[in-house]
Amino acid sequence: MSYTIFASPLHVLPQSLDMPTIKDDLGGGASQYRRQYLRPLSSWELEMPGRKELLDPLMGLLQYAQGDTPIFFDGAGFAEETAPILFGIGIGSITDYRLPHRFVFIASLVIYINGAVYPNWTPLGGDGASTCDAIRFDSGLGVNSMAAAKYRRKVKCVLRTEDKVTRGRVFRSSVPTESIHHLRFILEEVSS
Repeated sequence: MSYTIFASPLHVLPQSLDMPTIKDDLGGGASQYRRQYLRPLSSWELEMPGRKELLDPLMGLLQYAQGDTPIFFDGAGFAEETAPILFGIGIGSITDYRLPHRFVFIASLVIYINGAVYPNWTPLGGDGASTCDAIRFDSGLGVNSMAAAKYRRKVKCVLRTEDKVTRGRVFRSSVPTESIHHLRFILEEVSS
């Protein structure tokens, strides 16, 4: 059973990306930069206006999750890649490539090789039916061929508990009664 909440945020503050590197001292002080995570992780600060009875179900979900139960978020428009983004450069023998994000909807995934749509691929990972995390080409990409993709995805995230969930109410007469209540919280994408 799934629990879906529809909300209309007043503000989705800019998506923050976390792509840290690890620096290792090797061979007389030279630095080697490595990725700390396989994929970048995002976070969103959301502020929702509305009537109290419409915000209560969302507040109930946040109280249930409490920062240790993952919830899925549609990304508020930031989880859709509307132009092809680079995810691999061919070296001739590799056929499996990890996508830049997890939980990519297979039905929305369009793969491009050197700018042209490429249909001969199979989804890997994910739930195997509706989402994937990687793809397999029918043959290795040509040397220096650029693989790009556009897609929609869902975001697995947790409530950031360090920044408290805030409920508020505006007491000014110039504000419409439909939006005197508001709810503010931050969702953080998780890697597992």
